[in-house]
Amino acid sequence: MRGWRGRIGAVSPTYIDDAEDWFKVLPEGVNVILATLGVEEHTSKDFQQAIELVERTARGLVKLEVGAVILGGAPLAILGKDGGTSGIARRLEGETGVPMMTSQEAAILALQVLEIKKLLLVTPYKESLNQGMIANLEKNGFKVICLKSALCPGPKEMAQLPPEVPYRLAKEAFQESPDADGIYIPNPKWQTMEIIEPLEADLKIPVVTTVQSSAWWGLKQLKVKEARQGYGRLLDHL
Repeated sequence: MRGWRGRIGAVSPTYIDDAEDWFKVLPEGVNVILATLGVEEHTSKDFQQAIELVERTARGLVKLEVGAVILGGAPLAILGKDGGTSGIARRLEGETGVPMMTSQEAAILALQVLEIKKLLLVTPYKESLNQGMIANLEKNGFKVICLKSALCPGPKEMAQLPPEVPYRLAKEAFQESPDADGIYIPNPKWQTMEIIEPLEADLKIPVVTTVQSSAWWGLKQLKVKEARQGYGRLLDHL
């Protein structure tokens, strides 16, 4: 199986079109095995159906001998009952011994490593999901001092956005709140990898995105101390 230095398993709620972004970060010899839960719309019904599939999908990745599993989908982590996918990750890690975490938790760890306390939140989500994101971040000790959102109804619309949309929203947020310590741009569907370093150069503060922080966490679990450069200060902390 591909990945002679190690393999990361990644569960995506919706269709997978972001594999290229993972390989922008992962070094030679590290592979990612992606699995999808089939979410097509950002509705409570779709999210509940996805949560019901998470455990079986994660166990399947463990059988493929991955060294770590990341459970994607911030809404599944922050809106689900009994801790959502965060609770599932903790339980399965205890049972299997394979490190397991949600992408939202990986991003929170990244924000902590970068010593970000006052952050700008830039999302593609509609308002109901944005409020859940803010509540979750503030519960973990962060202060969201500015929110900017593209207000997309679902993943299809997010994927159609060009990278200049999150880039512009992030710069607008910084203009309104220049005392921020950093920027968090969740969700792998919209194109954010190519804007990480330009934003860090322009604004002089670190940027955390979903695939970037998920790959960073996975590499740390594999004890691989390198990543492909060009995707932010976070990757200096392996």
